[in-house]
Amino acid sequence: MSILPDWAPNLHPLIVHFPIALLFIAALLDTIGLMFKGEPMWKNSAFLLYILGTLAAVAAFFAGKQAADSVFLATEANALLTDHADMAHYLVYFFGGYAVLRAIFFFSKLETRPGIRAIMYFLGIGGLVLVWATADRGAQLVFKHGVGVAAVGSVSVDLSTLVDSSGTSAPQKNENGGWSWKPTRAAAWMPSVTTYGTEAALTTSMRDDGSSGDVLGLTANGEPVMFTFDVPMQSLQMDSRLNLDEFSGSVMLVHHVIDSQNYQFVSISHEEMKIGRSENGDLYLLDNQPFSPKGWNAYRVVSDLTHFRAYADQKLVTHGHGDDPGSGFVGIRLNGTGTVLLDFVQTVSLRGEGKVLSEETSHDEPAAADSTAHKH
Repeated sequence: MSILPDWAPNLHPLIVHFPIALLFIAALLDTIGLMFKGEPMWKNSAFLLYILGTLAAVAAFFAGKQAADSVFLATEANALLTDHADMAHYLVYFFGGYAVLRAIFFFSKLETRPGIRAIMYFLGIGGLVLVWATADRGAQLVFKHGVGVAAVGSVSVDLSTLVDSSGTSAPQKNENGGWSWKPTRAAAWMPSVTTYGTEAALTTSMRDDGSSGDVLGLTANGEPVMFTFDVPMQSLQMDSRLNLDEFSGSVMLVHHVIDSQNYQFVSISHEEMKIGRSENGDLYLLDNQPFSPKGWNAYRVVSDLTHFRAYADQKLVTHGHGDDPGSGFVGIRLNGTGTVLLDFVQTVSLRGEGKVLSEETSHDEPAAADSTAHKH
């Protein structure tokens, strides 16, 4: 039986206002204590509230991590969630250190010295800027994007906007700084990609999949093969719809690809889903979770600064943290045998960098640096 009321999607909204109130009141009492130095009640009360406010901030931080993993966000909210989480991280570290210093000075009586008293006062006041910045981003998530208030609808993609009118079935650059791809021909799209690996390792075909309509079949012969599209991106969201029932091995949704040995990935197999990176051919995992896909699944990959998340059918499966990968290309890597069915792929630049980069940068430079890459 859940202790949460029906209206609460998670614990975070129930406790998040406590650190805000406690820390602001602590600063207020500290101000009064400076005005009435002969009455230690104000100073002592401020110290106690700073300790309680810090503990409440830690609780809200961990509840917020659980909350972020339990909701499916609208595209526009992904970058905001990253900023909110990072600000909360800084806030916990700041007030954690501040509370320890304050406790040391309180019990050693050093805080009675005017210089130390003034420094601790202004540090506490300054920390409220972090509280405000964190709360502001959290409020935008709730009141602007409805996170935790109204359920986000299913991923809706107008497939007609993804089709290349020229008939080449090539990916189309979109207004969000990414690209959209709905294959309508078996191989006509291949000149628009850069392939890493042996060309013979991949064959393609179109298939009528009933309710899904015409979909692309990507058939691999066991040799690893990867292809990427000609739009470099930084912070991104990648949506795709895949069916792995006829495939044995791993499918990687790759991003920030530099060459065949260096890229970020979400790896999907019939046993697990992994988030990680390939660095000079060595794989480093950021997170992996059990996962067993059946039939068609809608996948979403979010890579925003140091945050990496992967969803299947609107449920978070893996969530990892690592270094900001910078800029790179997006595509698919197959390592196995059998056929992967692909309905569509669509990418969006979360912070607008990709829109500028796609107009100024060519794919030729990184491809030329890798002897295994070739343009069809």
